[in-house]
Amino acid sequence: MARRRLRHGLSRADGYSVVELVITVGCVAALMAMALPTTASVVDASRARQAAGDIAARFRLARQRAATEGRATAVVFDQAGDGWLARTCTDGNGNGVRRAELGGPDACVPDQASLEDQYPGVAVAIDPLVPDPGGQVGNPDPVRFGAGDMASFSPAGTATAGTLYLRSAGTHYAVRIAGGNGRTRILRWDPGGRTWVDQ
Repeated sequence: MARRRLRHGLSRADGYSVVELVITVGCVAALMAMALPTTASVVDASRARQAAGDIAARFRLARQRAATEGRATAVVFDQAGDGWLARTCTDGNGNGVRRAELGGPDACVPDQASLEDQYPGVAVAIDPLVPDPGGQVGNPDPVRFGAGDMASFSPAGTATAGTLYLRSAGTHYAVRIAGGNGRTRILRWDPGGRTWVDQ
């Protein structure tokens, strides 16, 4: 019996045939190929949400610092090539944080890397076809904190009202500051409902 099995190959109970293994591997590869775009999309959305959370935390820290130190503190954004740099600056002469005084009376602590480098796959950007939370369409500027691109917080708790936009693949986030109380909110664009949703 043993000789017969060796001469004619392995029996059915001894394992799978090569054809069955090839079909199985092919099916698994096809399923993985279908799942990969969905997984990548979820990862991109997660990165964008994390970046929005980190930037909101930076704004809140600047607000807290302004209140505890009794000096205006600002998160200042500068465009550098295709990316954006951020630095936290503190008023040094009692007249608020001003662009003309950065590096002089107003001392700054710059980031070592652009926001895009800190959050791979996430860009400081907004699709101009996506309306802002106020309903305006067609503005491609992703940093909207007045002409100086500074989110400034006063010791009294007020702030520069504005929004910073982040995009990753088809996902958009907005980090928004209210001027009257300096409150920071994170919003996500819902393309199905065509509205911004609090996160």
